[in-house]
Amino acid sequence: MTSDQFKVLLQELAQLAGMADTTGLLEHGRVRVGEVPVVLEHDPAYDAELLQVRLLLGALPPQETDLVARALLEANYVSGYGGECVFSLMPETDDAVITMKVRLVQGLTAQELWQELSDVAHHGSRMWESITSLARPSGMLQADGLAA
Repeated sequence: MTSDQFKVLLQELAQLAGMADTTGLLEHGRVRVGEVPVVLEHDPAYDAELLQVRLLLGALPPQETDLVARALLEANYVSGYGGECVFSLMPETDDAVITMKVRLVQGLTAQELWQELSDVAHHGSRMWESITSLARPSGMLQADGLAA
């Protein structure tokens, strides 16, 4: 996908996201999917068919970080979408992030991309909520196949 084709895809994606101001998406790849901030990175010089997506979930809870880190690793194993989606930490901020790769195949529509982003944002947010509940004193919830 060329830069121009990607720009058109982003413009259509902005419409689906209901964005009044598309500057953040078109210039920096930033969009919100529900409550989840998302960053889209496309570097045609590296791989014209690859879109790197980062969904920002929130800060790692200060208590019980070992337990939360273990739950994140378990989530990668259990629900990694076939290796295409992983939990990680942003080194500068210790924010939990879902990183995924999307292939920009010929004919990919903004609707299909929006649906994929929405599905991962929804599922990832629910998993993150379950994982961070482990750090709360009352914690130990079970959701989406994760058990403490």
